[in-house]
Amino acid sequence: MHEIAGPPLLLTDNPISGRGDDQFGFGTHGRILCDAIQATVHLPLTVGIFGPWGTGKSSFLNICREMLDRRGVPTIAFNPWKYDEKEAIWHALIQTILQEIAEQPEGRRHDLAAKAKRLSSTATWLLMRHAAGPLTAGLVTGSDLTTARDAWQTTGVENYRHINHFEADFAEVVRAFVGERGRLVVFVDDLDRCHGETAIAVLDALKLFLGEANCVFVLAMDLDVISAAAAKRIGGDFARGRQYLEKLIHFPFHLPEVRFEAVFRQLQDFVVAELSGDPALWQLAENAFGDNPRRVRRFVSALNLTAATLRQHSEPSRDRLMQAAILLALRFRFPDFFRRIQTNPAVWVRLDEAARTQNNAGLRQDEIELATSEPGLSDLLLAVTPGERSGCSFPAIPTKAEIEVVTRVLMVTGGPGERS
Repeated sequence: MHEIAGPPLLLTDNPISGRGDDQFGFGTHGRILCDAIQATVHLPLTVGIFGPWGTGKSSFLNICREMLDRRGVPTIAFNPWKYDEKEAIWHALIQTILQEIAEQPEGRRHDLAAKAKRLSSTATWLLMRHAAGPLTAGLVTGSDLTTARDAWQTTGVENYRHINHFEADFAEVVRAFVGERGRLVVFVDDLDRCHGETAIAVLDALKLFLGEANCVFVLAMDLDVISAAAAKRIGGDFARGRQYLEKLIHFPFHLPEVRFEAVFRQLQDFVVAELSGDPALWQLAENAFGDNPRRVRRFVSALNLTAATLRQHSEPSRDRLMQAAILLALRFRFPDFFRRIQTNPAVWVRLDEAARTQNNAGLRQDEIELATSEPGLSDLLLAVTPGERSGCSFPAIPTKAEIEVVTRVLMVTGGPGERS
């Protein structure tokens, strides 16, 4: 048991690096997926790893990549979030793959580096931008670009031949790298953190330039976010956006849910000691953040820091700490409601009454609109209703003075509110 003494514990939400740190049971699902990737005959193959923000997609990708590396299957990781121009993103993806191929030890295929370098030059000119130099991953130097530019201007026929045959040439280089029956697995993470057009540019590149190679592309994304980006390109039709993705992604793999019990086991020992085993705290966390490990970890970090700050003035009671936890959860999940109760806690009382009685007659119109605009608010208020519920004891709704005290602390420790 880790007793929280001295400085508060702040938890990172960095993805785990491999199966040794797997606490959510991803390893079993990763092994099944890796077996399927190795057994696939018809390539290229595009696999979509779908899951909402914060549910462990990056960790799952790291586990799968570690498994394949141990099996001797060549893998490459690419993060498009580093690039903000849609014209550069596909180019960076191609150059990342070519750089990995070119850097293989001597003796494997001595001509691979030369082939990769020639293809890299072609890709650079496909970009057709003066800013291409920094994006060539070191395969094409400044002098190479000058030479290529001069050649481009004087011997256009050969260059156009390379453009027209780029897909086949790329496939040939990959085949020479992995062998006739081998495959190169490319992991692409954080697509849903990119600008919409940037994310779609990555998907376009897979089809336009890499569609003949012995590759398996494993793409982690929030399906709804990328579907919305695709829909925006084709006039805002969300259904057509989903259809666009279905054409590009051969196999959808929906990330298995992380059960809240697993999140609880992982984090219980890292919560402020007075609340670490309190069932009310964990019921609050489950109702507010569900099975999203990242959101729960952020909540725990903020709560630890809030408790430490409150102790600077006096030792907070259990109820004061629980009030702080509830206000913190409300600030994270329902920022509009949190701002409203700072000046008028009666809003909380009325919405709580409406949730318990299933009757909105006592609400003002703006309060009805507030409850409607923040789905899940009524359910959370009902879950933390004062009194004994399923062995949980929640404190009374705080007064304006109590809210003011905790709010001053949360302004420093709580972080910004966020939408689900």
